Amino acid sequence: MKFAFIADIHLSRYGSDKIEDENNLPERLHSIKKVLYEIANYCVSNNIFTIIIGGDTLHGKSVIYAIAQEIMIQYFKDFAHLVTFIVIDGNHDLSGKSDNVVSALRSLENIPNVEWVPYNTTRFMEKENMFLVPYSTKLPEIIKDYKANILVSHFGLSEGILNSGMSIIADISLKDLIGRYKLVLLGHYHKPQEIIRQDISLYYCGSSIQLDWGEKGDIKRFLIVDTDNLDVQSIPINEYKKHIEFEINSGNVDEILASAKKAREDGDHVKVIMRERVDLTEFKGEFNVVDKTEVDITDRGITSSMSQEDKILKYLEIKEIPEDQNELYAKEAFDIMQSCEV
Repeated sequence: MKFAFIADIHLSRYGSDKIEDENNLPERLHSIKKVLYEIANYCVSNNIFTIIIGGDTLHGKSVIYAIAQEIMIQYFKDFAHLVTFIVIDGNHDLSGKSDNVVSALRSLENIPNVEWVPYNTTRFMEKENMFLVPYSTKLPEIIKDYKANILVSHFGLSEGILNSGMSIIADISLKDLIGRYKLVLLGHYHKPQEIIRQDISLYYCGSSIQLDWGEKGDIKRFLIVDTDNLDVQSIPINEYKKHIEFEINSGNVDEILASAKKAREDGDHVKVIMRERVDLTEFKGEFNVVDKTEVDITDRGITSSMSQEDKILKYLEIKEIPEDQNELYAKEAFDIMQSCEV
């Protein structure tokens, strides 16, 4: 059997986003909806009739937003005679972490083409030799006590990488999976990644769109999995607004501004990092410009004989802090210094 694997959709209200004219939806919700239909239409066109969602279909935990739930339910119904969906609970689909949590996905119980695997159950698909384990407090012990060709679940792995580039110690490590599973498909970490070893292949599908600037640079994707030979294909996702960051200096101004304008015209989020002082007055308000120029503060009037107050005020002048804000900044600086005194 072939199926598509996606995870970390995070349908929510996104009330702070601007509203898209196309369908009157908040920007990120608009992108997520487009991506979901992009994936399902790809599957139908390529004779793939099962989509497995590896947790965090919704985002709000204890809060269910009507607009997000409506898009979710309508999506499943729109492919009722074409695709079967298997959906497991992720931590964001649940009201908490105890044994008495409630799942926000209970509304899926009566949709004929959806099989929901809630937090207090597991599902073993015998023909495919595939074990599905939703997020729960008992998840680590369940996974460490089972064997199958394929594991589908939602958890953090010690060897996994966050979008920050860091790894954190988790309840499950690769050594807990080797010898028990040959292919592991996970939700939870938003950064697309894989760990391929001779005896195991592990994939984090990643989130379906770049949800914020922390996910800039990620190439979002979904996976096509063949249960017969455990082959995995990564299919890039296109229908979403990307977060694109450019670094500008005196040597690349024209090139970077042209690329930034093109990205902006495409509807993407654009941030320009200024590493050297360049005149961007003409483009003020068009891009989000972040000033990261290095200012040489040596020999700029700060001397060892100055009082702490004078040093701080001179530094604020060098950093071009408006005079009407000096008192606030200076007070914060003094409070920090006093808190550090032994």
